[in-house]
Amino acid sequence: MNICKDRAFEVLTRLSVPRIAGTPGELAAAELLKAECDKIGVPAVIEAFEIDMPEVFEAKLTVTKPEVCEINCIGIGRSGNTPDEGICGPLLYVEDGMEANLLDAEGKILLLSGMAKPEVLERMRKSGALGYIACHGSLYDPEEMIPEIRTRNERRKPGEEDINFPGVVIHITDASKLLRMGVEEICIVEKQDGNKKGTSHNVVATIEGTEKPDEIIAFSAHYDSVIYGTGAWDNGTGSITIMEIMHHFAKNPPKRTVKFVWCGSEEIGICGAKAYCKDHKDELDKHRFNINVDMTGVLLGYEKAVCTCDERVAKHIDFMGCVEGFPIVTEIDTYPSDSTAFAEAGVPAMTFARLNPRGGAEIHSRRDMMEVLDPTAFIKTVEFMVKFSEQVVNAKVFPVPRELPKEINEKLEKFRKMEGMKKEEEKKEDKKEEKPAETKAETK
Repeated sequence: MNICKDRAFEVLTRLSVPRIAGTPGELAAAELLKAECDKIGVPAVIEAFEIDMPEVFEAKLTVTKPEVCEINCIGIGRSGNTPDEGICGPLLYVEDGMEANLLDAEGKILLLSGMAKPEVLERMRKSGALGYIACHGSLYDPEEMIPEIRTRNERRKPGEEDINFPGVVIHITDASKLLRMGVEEICIVEKQDGNKKGTSHNVVATIEGTEKPDEIIAFSAHYDSVIYGTGAWDNGTGSITIMEIMHHFAKNPPKRTVKFVWCGSEEIGICGAKAYCKDHKDELDKHRFNINVDMTGVLLGYEKAVCTCDERVAKHIDFMGCVEGFPIVTEIDTYPSDSTAFAEAGVPAMTFARLNPRGGAEIHSRRDMMEVLDPTAFIKTVEFMVKFSEQVVNAKVFPVPRELPKEINEKLEKFRKMEGMKKEEEKKEDKKEEKPAETKAETK
């Protein structure tokens, strides 16, 4: 195998800097990945795509009764704007936002235990509440991490009108303080441009197949990170994993075409993978399988493969794990990463990951750092993935059925409904883009 843990971790060290979606840091990371592909002799292209980048100008949370004090907060993008004087009302703790929690929500500002899922947000809006407060972090975060609240944006369905329902995020320790204080009234001030757009980037490299070039296997990993962290584990490790797989296939030409896709803006809604599937829709029927990698190399952890495809893939991985002495847990399910975007587009997909035990390494915070990683654990995962990938890429008869199982399609449909990505809407958009046959002939 043409893989090397020292080479991989040298690239990872340079990649492990903030690379937040749509920022210069993300673009610099894309250019770094492209340069590494060029070194290998596999030229890469950087593909730009538009993302939502709402800008919050002001967010303020003030307790007004029984005593006045300010609570550190950040605004939730696309949630809305308040009048200059803000919105004020009694505070109501609604836990997870179930219907029974919202019986007395009208005219109040609601406090959640965590973040608002789309269905919870819809219920809160309909309850007559004025606005809401979401929570972030751990009760056991050190003092210096309490101000480090991760930015959040509401997801808007295509064509959905803006519904002004202002929301802010506070640290969970402050949420606990609010409840213990017996707050009677609280005020939110929020000002933002919820329609602002930005640009993110995918990096795409291709090695042409020697025997079946029209059959494509896409390897993917997101390379963006979140605010405050370096994203070494999530997902610098996935990015260097597929880079090492590229090294292998560059030296061992594959029978089928292999594409390597480093996806931007995964952390704000798997946007890069969705953009790739949209921009490459003319060749998507040639994509036979997607192998995604989202976090590897953590020292204390365990291996997992989540297969959004035919169950025979998971069974084969189980079998391989026994043969190779590589312990790995397999599931037939969707995974909250780029593989789901491929599956939504009709491409069988899966994700490899090395996950943490309870109390182990953390993601989405400053604790995601190189120190929790181990090159030996990393290379074991890569070696197993190379063996699996060679079997898939070089199979005499392609072993992964194009059709997705019924239970997977049902789960994907829930994702589509949650994000407003109904098939009927997609078909309408496709028809708008298509020109009549006569027009195509005329343009030629």
